[in-house]
Amino acid sequence: MAFDLETCRSKDELESVARQMFNVELDKRKKLDELKDEVRLLMNGDNLLEKPEEPEEPTTSSKAGKKPLQFVLNKNTNSVFIYNPKLKKRMGVDLEFCDQQGNRL
Repeated sequence: MAFDLETCRSKDELESVARQMFNVELDKRKKLDELKDEVRLLMNGDNLLEKPEEPEEPTTSSKAGKKPLQFVLNKNTNSVFIYNPKLKKRMGVDLEFCDQQGNRL
């Protein structure tokens, strides 16, 4: 039985066809029409992998340049937790910078 893209009404069916014919996984979070367009591109010989769809790569590389974690000690409870810039107002009042074990810097 031949596959008819125009009469297809299921994302699951489109995904199975793309997997069997082109060895490609489709993102079923997209709309059915968008998935049909992707399958059309595959049928025309275009490669979906050439599209820069993943903005995650710059995010991953920017993580390498992040500052190391800073820890703060709550003077009242003697508990240590990771510093968040939103805590700036409390610094010096009841919070002090420390190392991960709670030793004051």
